[in-house]
Amino acid sequence: MSNTFQLQPTLCFTLLGTFIIFVWARPSRSALLGVLIIAVGLRMALIRAMGSLGTYWGVRWIGWGAFLGIASLLVQFVQILRSRGRLADDDRKRLRETFYAGAVFPGCSMLIGYTVPLTIWLRHRTFDAFLLAFDGSLGAQPSFLFGRLLHWGSNDWGLTTVVYYALPAAVSIVYASHLAAERAGKRRVVSILALFLSLMAAGAALYAVYPAIGPLLAFPKLFPWNPPPLSQITLQPMTVRDFARNCMPSLHLSGALGVWWNSRLWARWGRMLAGLFLCATIFATLALGEHYLVDLVVAVPFMMSLQAAWTVAVPLAEPRRRRPLVVGALLTTVWIVLLRYGLSMFFVSRVIPWGLIVITLSWSLVLEKRLGATAYKSAYLS
Repeated sequence: MSNTFQLQPTLCFTLLGTFIIFVWARPSRSALLGVLIIAVGLRMALIRAMGSLGTYWGVRWIGWGAFLGIASLLVQFVQILRSRGRLADDDRKRLRETFYAGAVFPGCSMLIGYTVPLTIWLRHRTFDAFLLAFDGSLGAQPSFLFGRLLHWGSNDWGLTTVVYYALPAAVSIVYASHLAAERAGKRRVVSILALFLSLMAAGAALYAVYPAIGPLLAFPKLFPWNPPPLSQITLQPMTVRDFARNCMPSLHLSGALGVWWNSRLWARWGRMLAGLFLCATIFATLALGEHYLVDLVVAVPFMMSLQAAWTVAVPLAEPRRRRPLVVGALLTTVWIVLLRYGLSMFFVSRVIPWGLIVITLSWSLVLEKRLGATAYKSAYLS
């Protein structure tokens, strides 16, 4: 059975984020050395017990994230136990904050994972045919086009997969940078922890409302080489295997947008990397067949509403915060209703689906840009 063991990449990157938060808090050299020693020991023990870490591309170095994250939590836990009577109250508080911050993302990630069987049980059938039909109304199937592009450049397959799974680490970098800014005396702009935790919770809820699994799993005999003509797509819920209904809206793109929007306090090169990660995430979600173009579109107003909800530097009564919150929620709702009950209107002309996409994206991005400009001006110039 040892050769069937796989160290899950999502867990590895999530725990790598735990290690990033630990390092960002500037631990002592002895604490950092302790983490490295424990991580090496854990890795050796697991390989000895299971025979290997897994067989997917990059597992030998991706797996380090899991061991470094677990080791950093162990070291911090020991430090908290030993800090009574040895450290000032402020130092002990910071130590606990760093520990909780590093533990909450993997903890909540595993908790959300338990909702997957529940969603499958609640929704046996999915609406993948509806999403495929909408994308087809655009005149092409974007996920199939990107999928073929990825297969032609097969050497990039592993790197694309890494980008897809690396989101938790990127989120942890954003959170660590905001936490460091607050500790340096800057006013809190966005409640980052609440933002991404609510993203996971709201996304899990919408997965039950509009279940879908993506073209790779829903249409394995077609993706990516044989996109079906629009006339051959049967518009009815599909009975599919027990795959996670985690497609609509795309939490991968939502998370990447959260990283991009909340990197405004970074230096220019950091912003460029965040923008590059956003573009790479868009490519990866489509090319790997995990998402349709339309659920990426819906992710933009969905994430904008959450971003506005947790931008605490701007009062809720302020129109620049209230407007994106309301508009984002409204656009998300309208899209979900139309994709379930109003698909026929998109088949009249390509102008209709493309026009709605342009309106959704431009409106959302303009509202969010105004919100971000107001929030950071308020926080850093007041």
